[in-house]
Amino acid sequence: MTRGTKVMDLINRYIYAVTQKLPESQRADIEKELQGLVEDMLEDRGAGRETASLEEVEQVLLELGPPGEMAARYRGRERYLIGLGLIDSYWSVLRIVLYSIAVALGIVYIVDFFISTEPTAEKLLEYLVSLLSVGIHGFAWVTVIFAFIEYRGARQVSNDPWKPSELPAIPEPATRIKPSEPVLGILFSVLFFVLFTFSINLIGVHRFAEHSIAIPVFEQAAFAKYLPLIWLLTAFSIFNEARKLITRKWTPQLAVMHVIFNIASVIVAVILFSDMTIWNPIFMDQLVQSGLVTTGDGSYETVKLIWDRSRDGLIYIIVVIALIDTVSVVMKRFRRKEGNTALTK
Repeated sequence: MTRGTKVMDLINRYIYAVTQKLPESQRADIEKELQGLVEDMLEDRGAGRETASLEEVEQVLLELGPPGEMAARYRGRERYLIGLGLIDSYWSVLRIVLYSIAVALGIVYIVDFFISTEPTAEKLLEYLVSLLSVGIHGFAWVTVIFAFIEYRGARQVSNDPWKPSELPAIPEPATRIKPSEPVLGILFSVLFFVLFTFSINLIGVHRFAEHSIAIPVFEQAAFAKYLPLIWLLTAFSIFNEARKLITRKWTPQLAVMHVIFNIASVIVAVILFSDMTIWNPIFMDQLVQSGLVTTGDGSYETVKLIWDRSRDGLIYIIVVIALIDTVSVVMKRFRRKEGNTALTK
């Protein structure tokens, strides 16, 4: 890099570090204000933004103070359960979680409405009670996750003298995370949670006729003992996706946490689907009784073969998906390192 490029890069890195700790609605205005402030301070030293030396820019930034302190001045006060630097992301994640809960439960109870013989009023009341209960849990999860992220950020503040040269680089486009990625991640996590927590009996074979028939794949009572694992995995997923929504770029820590989540997902899948007690022991018999298949028929043997292999098949599918996703994340980090190496040459 030339001297002028290094000067501009250092100023931009400082402004980026400050504005990322502020509400998104204020960032554009404060960015312009900081640019003007830095230029004025350089002019007071007899140097313009284009002609200033790196040492002069560092002195100006040292006078302005660490990005966290500068952002705190704009915020006006410093103590929050969830600071203004995270509040926009907090509301975004909370809305996504609550909307996902409403949609997931709505789909579940619409399907249940058509296959159930219970009165409509009772089903509606059950839906509203579940919506309130799960909504409260979702609100609590998101708030605790963001409070923890805020707390960790406060704990990581160093007491060593701040140096402008230590400012993190502005993320390259190739390493940035599109907002749609964590949004979809949160959506699928909530759908996964609702499905396995409230609607495990809907996972199965359904026939809508004069008398609706539902043949569940899982034994609900046996499956219930694994629900804490499902909840922990969901919370872990939302935590990771929230971090992505906040940072908007792949970092080593994010990549490691993502890989750990994939490994945890595989472990839970192996534990869960290897337990023979969670599977409906009379699934094939119920298919025969419902008239969907006939004993001794070729279709019966085919369905039985699929049923017998479905347990291992599910594990293999989850392992393959996790492996592909892990390789994808590692490749993104690898490409970023290659880009950084090329820039330093």
